[in-house]
Amino acid sequence: MVEFYQLLDDENIPYRCDVELDLIDEVPQEERPMLLWLFVKAESVTESLELFTEDLKSTIMTSLDAVFAGRVMKEGWAEFYFYAPQSKRFENLSSEVMSRHGGYVYERGSSRDSKWEMYIDNLYPDAYGLLSIQNRHTMTALVEAGDDLNSSREVEHYLFFQTKSAMERAVSQLASHGFEAKEYVTDDESDYAYGVILIKNEPITPDVVEETTTSLYESAMQEHGHYEGWSTVLAEVEHGAE
Repeated sequence: MVEFYQLLDDENIPYRCDVELDLIDEVPQEERPMLLWLFVKAESVTESLELFTEDLKSTIMTSLDAVFAGRVMKEGWAEFYFYAPQSKRFENLSSEVMSRHGGYVYERGSSRDSKWEMYIDNLYPDAYGLLSIQNRHTMTALVEAGDDLNSSREVEHYLFFQTKSAMERAVSQLASHGFEAKEYVTDDESDYAYGVILIKNEPITPDVVEETTTSLYESAMQEHGHYEGWSTVLAEVEHGAE
């Protein structure tokens, strides 16, 4: 599944990374040690770039038995990365795709990356990137259901810890930030057996959600625990019940 998330460069300028998340379960693929890359001049994600992207992916993956690793949109360039058994024919095939779409200013190349370091170190999201993807999916689902994200409502957050004392320390620390323990849960079959559902009344705009979930993730990590995400009711449903 291809997902996108945002990163910051050395000057704190945001850029976009699209990545094939499912590959993380298979890295490195010994049969595909070659990293193929094509950079084309493209200022932003547009319909024409998406059409080019799909054509490039289909052509390279089918013709070279390659897998698409990701695309980075940065500094006016779209950077495409594939892993393949070998690099032969990559130049010809990528040229054919570009010519079908009117041509691009481009750079391209290939290198041996048998450990898939480009994918692991530069394309696959870190914990914060994965959290932002999860947040975006939840907010998108709410908007599609007619939610007003600016409306404050009770939001539930789920945290799990290895020990009861670690959980209690986290709950105590987060209480000073307005979080209240709604329910405690236990799962004796898990390494993280002690769970708590924390609640707080907030709007769920992107900025608020990013700040809240980052804070909860870091608080859980301090106690060697896990933050498992959040959920809420539709704002209009909650208001209608009042």
